[in-house]
Amino acid sequence: DCALLEKFNPSLLAGDAGKLNKEQKSFVDEIYSGNQRMVSLVNSLLNVSRIELGTLAIEPKPTDFRKISASVLTEIKNQISEKKIKISKNYDKSLPLINADPNIIRIIFQNLLTNAVKYTPEKGKVSVSIEKQSKDALIKVSDTGYGIPKAQQSRIFEKLFRADNVRERDASGTGLGLYLVKAVVESAEGKIWFDSIENKGTTFFVALPLSGMEKKEGSKTLNEEKL
Repeated sequence: DCALLEKFNPSLLAGDAGKLNKEQKSFVDEIYSGNQRMVSLVNSLLNVSRIELGTLAIEPKPTDFRKISASVLTEIKNQISEKKIKISKNYDKSLPLINADPNIIRIIFQNLLTNAVKYTPEKGKVSVSIEKQSKDALIKVSDTGYGIPKAQQSRIFEKLFRADNVRERDASGTGLGLYLVKAVVESAEGKIWFDSIENKGTTFFVALPLSGMEKKEGSKTLNEEKL
């Protein structure tokens, strides 16, 4: 059971059942990482299903995009530290609270920032900015990573699609993240696009209306990704 393992493995790693030797810790680390990937995959599949079946509820409330971005960066600080990636943040102080579903905003930042860190080599750079424009809040996430091959850029938002150059480097991805982000952005009357040069990096742009999201009745809300 994924939920049981999620609680059990951190307890083992913390030594609650006795001190682990190096080999035991490596084994438990592997189990924990595999479980986290499974939880993330299940959540992604559930989220995609809710969007496609039209059962996704949108529950807007005054939301601070800057706090959510900062929270996601804190969640992935270990990955950032391990790869010695330099993070740059630029948050527009004039950006107001926006009437948005915080779960949707968190899914956007989680996927874009996690991908940027995952697909950027060691000692690379990742930047995130949130700007107030005339009618939109513009989110930009840039990296100095592997980029997207030009011939495959038209497919990047397809369900289950992964570009060749990242699939070779990382076998754990699902190909659902960007599909999910595009779906939730469009459900909020927003837009998403990107610029990318292979082996130089990628910038994703998300524009969401300052006027906020409309409430939508549904049977399910989004599941938060487990990172």
